Amino acid sequence: MTVRKAVRRGETRLVIDICYQKKDGSQGRYRKDAQVQTMAAARSEERRLMAFIAQHGEPFEPSAIEATDDADISPEAQKAFAEIVSEYRATFMITDLKVTTRRGYDSVLDSTLLPRFGELPLAKVDGAAAAALDLDLSKRELSRSSRNNTQIVLRSVLRFAASRGYIGARPANLPRLKPIGQTVLEIPSDEEVQKVLDAAREAHRRSFALMAYAGLRPNEVRALRRRDVRLRLEKGEAIGGFVSIREGRSHGQIHTPKTGQREIPIVPPLARLLAPVEQGPRDGHVALNEHGKPWGQFGLDQAFSRVRRRAGLEGWSVYCLRHYAITLWLRRGVPVHVVQRMAGHKHLATTQRYVHHLKQDLEEAARRLAETSAW
Repeated sequence: MTVRKAVRRGETRLVIDICYQKKDGSQGRYRKDAQVQTMAAARSEERRLMAFIAQHGEPFEPSAIEATDDADISPEAQKAFAEIVSEYRATFMITDLKVTTRRGYDSVLDSTLLPRFGELPLAKVDGAAAAALDLDLSKRELSRSSRNNTQIVLRSVLRFAASRGYIGARPANLPRLKPIGQTVLEIPSDEEVQKVLDAAREAHRRSFALMAYAGLRPNEVRALRRRDVRLRLEKGEAIGGFVSIREGRSHGQIHTPKTGQREIPIVPPLARLLAPVEQGPRDGHVALNEHGKPWGQFGLDQAFSRVRRRAGLEGWSVYCLRHYAITLWLRRGVPVHVVQRMAGHKHLATTQRYVHHLKQDLEEAARRLAETSAW
């Protein structure tokens, strides 16, 4: 049996294990996790590999084994792709990639690139091999964004190999990234946000308000400390101030914010919720869960889903609160370049998507005014 089950780190995996005879008469063995972890898909992949062996003497796409005589490959370029990936993970991924990006890259490497190219010499992971992979992913009906993510990780590994001198340069004929249409922004109304805040437990309300009124990302909410909040008081009541975004926390690790540090004005409703922050240690977390602990990686999203259901709302994710904050700033007349800085957008075009949504609101308002019988 060439498809078998194996338990690795407590997880059951489908493994394709094929012993075969190479063209030169020597024995070869192909042993990799199935690219898609269902028995039907693993059997299909097994049949494809067996067909390659019968036709070419190797369980690889013809484009991945042709073109280059090993004698013409430099010793560095003869290193296996998996060896380069190990070095890439131990160096570049740690020093140059954020925590969340590393996890995404690890997933692509383990699920797709290493099973496909792991044993190949680096020099044979070229444009033709990348194109064949993209075609295969397309036949499996993966989305354009998933196919792009795979190619982006492959490009990064090959760029790393070129920087180390293992290959002369990254292959120039890699597949182009596919155009991806922008997703439609989901922005709740003032009434819907108020319903969420009213339905939230007191322990959760401050966390949601930081997103709805200050536009924080979930990882920034998880990392926010009391020292980052500076309230302005008037007659003993908190009426404003500033919150400094200095770091984020993802998967238990602290990192710099996505687009660097920034400051955001605190509006009066948020100031009132943050007033208790004046008490307690400066290093204490501002946003806590119902157990008085800092939020875990998915806690905010799960808590929001429960609150949203209690409020009788459907379809929103916790990230919609941040969308609401950005739109709110624009509605209040804050210049778009200032909103860009407050939101932590790297590109002004990202902020302008919200301007487009605002124009739709204004057009709807104009339509309603035109239909008013009082005129």
